[in-house]
Amino acid sequence: MRLILHEIELNTKDAEAGKKFYHDLLGLPVHVDQDGLKVFDSGWSGLDLNVSTHNPRRTAISFLTDNLDAFVAMLKEKNCNLSDIYETHLDLRAVKLEDPDGNIIEIQCPTEKSPQFLHDMLRLY
Repeated sequence: MRLILHEIELNTKDAEAGKKFYHDLLGLPVHVDQDGLKVFDSGWSGLDLNVSTHNPRRTAISFLTDNLDAFVAMLKEKNCNLSDIYETHLDLRAVKLEDPDGNIIEIQCPTEKSPQFLHDMLRLY
């Protein structure tokens, strides 16, 4: 018997504002676009249960990219408010921003020092 993650459901005050963020800003394809419901193709998903010191009591969603500098440039062209680039505990280069509901969104890119499974994730999708 197998168990795979199907979805992470985020409660939102405004599904259209969420669509503008996840689709228009981040570029995720929309699979379902109904009144009050937006479903996006986010690639490979993982469920990370974490006693967080860096995101306590907050929902955080992390995406991988193969080119963080280009992704950051695209976000800046769209006047997105985001953090400076920093390095994570898994030796990923990353930036943080927030969606319209205050959820933390992290865009990460593996470096040569990052664990191999992160590089593999980018190749599989």
